[in-house]
Amino acid sequence: MKTVFLLLLLFTINYNSSAQTVIFQEKFDDMPSYSLSGWPYQFSGVVPWQCGLPYWVGPCMIPTGAAMAENSGTNKVACFAECEGIDHNDSNVFTYSPIINLSTVTGAWLKYDSYFAGYTFAGDTEKATVEISTDNGLSFTVLEHVAPSNPQGLFNTHYIDLSAYNHYSNIRIGFRYSDGGGYLMMGWAIDNVTVFIPAHKDISITSVTPNDTLLNYLIPGGAYYHHAKIYNNGLDTIHSFKLSYKQDAGPVKIDNITGLNLPPFSTTDFTHNIPDTVVSNGTHLVRIWATLDSDTYHNNDSGSATLKCVDFIPSKKLAIESGEGTYNGWSPRNIYYLSSVPGFDIAACLISVHEADPMVDTPYHDYMFNLGWNYVPYILFDRRKSIHLDSFYYYLNVQKKYFGFADIALTSSVSGNNLIVNATITPAISLQGDYRLALILTEDGVTGTTPAYDQVNNYALNALGPMGGFETMTNPIPASSMVYNYVARKADPTPDGIYGMLPSPLEPGNSYEYTFTTSTDPSWNINRLHAKVLLIRHADSTILNSNEVSFPLSINNNNVIFQNIEMYPNPATENTDIYFEIPTEETIHISLSDIAGRTLYQYPITDFKPGKNAVNIPVHNFSSGIYLVNISSPKGNKSLKLQVLH
Repeated sequence: MKTVFLLLLLFTINYNSSAQTVIFQEKFDDMPSYSLSGWPYQFSGVVPWQCGLPYWVGPCMIPTGAAMAENSGTNKVACFAECEGIDHNDSNVFTYSPIINLSTVTGAWLKYDSYFAGYTFAGDTEKATVEISTDNGLSFTVLEHVAPSNPQGLFNTHYIDLSAYNHYSNIRIGFRYSDGGGYLMMGWAIDNVTVFIPAHKDISITSVTPNDTLLNYLIPGGAYYHHAKIYNNGLDTIHSFKLSYKQDAGPVKIDNITGLNLPPFSTTDFTHNIPDTVVSNGTHLVRIWATLDSDTYHNNDSGSATLKCVDFIPSKKLAIESGEGTYNGWSPRNIYYLSSVPGFDIAACLISVHEADPMVDTPYHDYMFNLGWNYVPYILFDRRKSIHLDSFYYYLNVQKKYFGFADIALTSSVSGNNLIVNATITPAISLQGDYRLALILTEDGVTGTTPAYDQVNNYALNALGPMGGFETMTNPIPASSMVYNYVARKADPTPDGIYGMLPSPLEPGNSYEYTFTTSTDPSWNINRLHAKVLLIRHADSTILNSNEVSFPLSINNNNVIFQNIEMYPNPATENTDIYFEIPTEETIHISLSDIAGRTLYQYPITDFKPGKNAVNIPVHNFSSGIYLVNISSPKGNKSLKLQVLH
């Protein structure tokens, strides 16, 4: 159990101490939830500062990723979340520490962790300040105007020099939040408030890689370069140090790092120059440590990680589920973020789960609601966590590298009104327990004519700045101007699959097949349907991997619509252009897939004019190989073979 706070009365301070000396520390972990014991407070609205787990006291303002990064998401923070209520009078929400005695102290510093968005809405900006009192809380002076967290969505550590307050006995540290007179703001969260005297020489490692168990898989002989985040906890600038690692009982690998200029209380990342390798399947322990001359404190200068060796690395496709609704004015942000994904070098199955509008699939929506994602809008990556949209691209780039557990190969066919999807699952590791498959049918290019298809748009008239073009549109956006993509039409047999779809255990290297046969609704356009198959670990509903496939058209003469179709250059290195003619105006969907059927790129669905048209497809992010470019409209489709060379 962690100490609530530590208060040491120091009668003498040895400034040459080998390690930092803690004067005061508050981690909030042992406080009763929703209170701040021993911390006086004042507030102008209806809710004061509170203490609790990030998910409890700040679910609307603290992204799950930030909560997880802050003490692994299990320890408490102090938080004021304006967005939890409807009160718009939070111009002065203040709390301050118990008395801190610096009467015998010289050279103290303040350290604290902060999550602060610095949000602006309708011309108003929220503000946060750190303040100090030398008269037992009667008056306060500003120490710091708090900057927004960078990167967005994560806690940052702040340091403040308190040497101007040497020998004061009645110090209090205050934290003041103001919504700037606005509303729909976020709030502020703090943790690990510490007053300490630093040592002169003190290097620490705050993180090592791989620091995520889904990023530590290698094939035999595969190379991994370890990264370490180095922090200078001392008062002296670091100019050189040694970074070492050791795998299992193997030899120590040393990297002598020189030519540095790492100031006090600053951090930087280093990559060890000798790659680590694994030669046998299983889990391998790696210890990583830093060595600094004259640093005798070693409780903070090492870290550990694991590497896991498997026979092959499955192709990973991230499943992104977006909760949206035409009635919800924040949904345009979800629509924009989802539409931007195909422009990145990221394989993803994109799914829009609608709520309370004509595009809702009620069983799918109800499942997501009961799973805990109760309110639209939300974004889920592999159903692991809800992604705050401020952190969307950060986590997109992290989780695209996650281990996929098993390859998923798909084929599709059409039989009357039924769609048939054959899935072959080939695990890379042994999967024991209840693993299931779910088939999600999504449709692109969905439109409607009734007011129920009008999209409420909080970003209209540039009210909140740029938002993928939605800032130039009206509120609401009329149905005639809206095209909805990735719309979830059906989950078969359920969004979580059913027991017994796959045997247990699933052994590595073996292939397991399952065939879906599902009916369609006459109102759906089969030419715009995609089948997305999810491999699900039922115990926690996590999606381990996914893949998607389209359907062959079931109409005759399906290539007549496209005339004089060409693609140049082919082979291509950076870009290729597709030229085609159409006799009438058509809504056309263009995508690029690999030979396994995985969709890697989608051009925005567009209404093309009659006559000659051209579309540019970027291919510089794709590996050398053969790809298929698929061009489809309600009247026909065409596939072209493209070769990429680098």
